Amino acid sequence: MAEPLVAALFIAGPWLFGFSDVKDAKTVSIVLGVLVLLTALTTRWRMAAVKMMPLGAHKMMDLMVAAVAILAPFVLGFSDEGGPTRFLIIMGVLEAGAALMTRWDDRDEFAVTTVERGTRATAAR
Repeated sequence: MAEPLVAALFIAGPWLFGFSDVKDAKTVSIVLGVLVLLTALTTRWRMAAVKMMPLGAHKMMDLMVAAVAILAPFVLGFSDEGGPTRFLIIMGVLEAGAALMTRWDDRDEFAVTTVERGTRATAAR
């Protein structure tokens, strides 16, 4: 539910927090925002528009976004820029925290047939 807001913050962050002149940071922030939005719109869960990505893939995408946000300033060489580095690390930690604190239960998936659910339940035993 908060993902559209997180995506908007990632996308607008460079202008809101004054680092739109740091090209790599701006690009990473916008790309991560688009990934968060696409993940939210395509997951078989709650209010998604397309409902095609399994919950496990959604969780992995959230953790990947968090890792990229935290590591990007150091890998891409703009860690000496305080604003974008703080923004991306804080957003990465919050994204990881949200992903790790979410109750990821396959029974909450939408657009899954009962046959698929039964197969998963049987395979898990």
